[in-house]
Amino acid sequence: MLQEHCAPSLRADSAGEGVCTVEGRGSADELDKTGGRNRRRRWMLLEVKQMKRYVNVLLLLALFAAVALLVLKPGVDAQNVPGDTGVLEQLPLVQPPAPLPPARPQNEDTRNSVEESRRNAIVTAIERVAPAVVSVNVIQMHAERVRDPFSRDFWSLFYAPPPRYRLRERQLNSIGSGFIIDNLGHIVTNYHVVEDAEKVASVTLTDGREVEVELIGADERTDLAVLRAKGSNLPHVPFGDSSEVFIGEWAIAIGNPFGVLMKDPQPSVSVGVVSAVHRRISPSIAKGQRLYQDMIQTDAAINPGNSGGPLINAEGEVIGVNTMIFSTSGANVGLGFALPINRVRRVAEEIIRYGRRRDPWPGFKVEDITALRRDLREQLGLQVDQGGIVVNILTSAPAYVAGLRPGDAILAINGEPVSSSSDVDFVIWDLFVGDDCEIKIDRQGKRQTIRFEISELENRG
Repeated sequence: MLQEHCAPSLRADSAGEGVCTVEGRGSADELDKTGGRNRRRRWMLLEVKQMKRYVNVLLLLALFAAVALLVLKPGVDAQNVPGDTGVLEQLPLVQPPAPLPPARPQNEDTRNSVEESRRNAIVTAIERVAPAVVSVNVIQMHAERVRDPFSRDFWSLFYAPPPRYRLRERQLNSIGSGFIIDNLGHIVTNYHVVEDAEKVASVTLTDGREVEVELIGADERTDLAVLRAKGSNLPHVPFGDSSEVFIGEWAIAIGNPFGVLMKDPQPSVSVGVVSAVHRRISPSIAKGQRLYQDMIQTDAAINPGNSGGPLINAEGEVIGVNTMIFSTSGANVGLGFALPINRVRRVAEEIIRYGRRRDPWPGFKVEDITALRRDLREQLGLQVDQGGIVVNILTSAPAYVAGLRPGDAILAINGEPVSSSSDVDFVIWDLFVGDDCEIKIDRQGKRQTIRFEISELENRG
C-alpha cells in the first residue's frame, strides 16, 4: 500500500500545486508514470475551459452582429441569416417607424380661401366704421375738501381746536367715445359724456390725430350732444335704419373703454347680438330727467368709456349709440342699451340747425286714471280703467284748438297705447316740432280721434 503525504509548502510545480511525497514500498518507475498521468489530465482540463471561453465569446459576437443586421436591414428574414444558430428566431423583428410624407406646399387657392374665411362680414364691417370713431377728451374740475395747513397757531400747541378745511379744485381728465356723422366734422356722443365738463378739449382719431372741437349743443332728455371738429379730411360713418333691426342679428359695439388707462387711439370692439328692440327704460333713471325709449338691447360688451360710441350691424352701418348698461357691479353683464339711430339723426339735425333741441309742446297735462278714486271716476263719467286723464290744458294749445278737453281719457297717441301718464311723456317727447299727432280719447263712453300738429314751447330763448 502507498501512503500519500502532501506537503504544499515544500515545493510547487508548474501548476502551482503542492508535491506529494510517497513513502512505502514501490519502484521509481511507477512513481514517474503516476505523476505524468496527473499532469496530462490537468492540462486537458485547462484546454477545455479555454475552448469554452472562446466559444462563448464567438456566440456573443454573432448575436450582436445578427441584432445589428436586423436593425439596419429590416427586410432581412431572420430565418435566412447565414450561420443562424436558432437564437435569432426568438427575437422580435424590430421595424422602424414609417417616414412622414413630405409636406405639400400650399397653393395660391388654399391661401386665398383661408384669407377669405378670416376676413368675414364682421371684420369688413369694423374696417368700414372704425376710422370715424373718436375718443372724446374731457376736462372736469372737481371740488374737494382739504385740511388747511395754516390753521394751526402758537396757542394750538396747548389745546386741540377742531381742524379747519378749505375747498380746492382738482382737474380730472376723462375719455368718452363718439363718431363723425358727416363730412363737415360733426360728432355725435352722449350728453352724460360732456355733462360736467369744464371743457371738451379735443377728440382723437384712430390714426392718432388730435383735433380741437367745439360743443354745438346738447339735449339732456334724449342724452345726446353734438360736437364739431376743426379739421379736414375727416371720415364719417354710414347710417343704417334702426326700424329694420332684427332680434338675433349681429351687433358690434365700438368705443374706447377705459381709454384714460390705455392711452391708445385704436378703438376696442365687442361682438354680440341684438337681444331686444323697442325697450323702454323706467323714467326713474337719471331722476326723470331723461327719457330712454325705443332702445336697442344688446349683449355686446359696453363698458365705461364706450358711451357715445356706435353700435353697428354686420353690414357696417350704424344702428345706434351705445348709452347705458344695467349692472350691479358697474361692469358689463350682457345688458347694454343703445339709442336708435333714426331718432339720433333727427335730434342731431335739430341741434346742428338750431343749436338746441326744440321742445315739442302739446299744451296739456295728464294724470293716471288708476290713481283716481272710484267715486271720482263715476263723477267724471269715465268708462275706462286705465290711460291718462287730461287735468289741465291751455286754450292756446294746438290740442285744445283741435278739440281736446279736460276730463278726456287718452287711450293712444300715434298708435302707441297709453296706460299711464308716463306713456304720454314718452310718446310726446319722441315727436318733433311740426310732426302730426293723432290722439284717441274716450269722452264719457264715446270714442273720438283728435289730430293736430306739434308746436314749439313758447318763450324759449
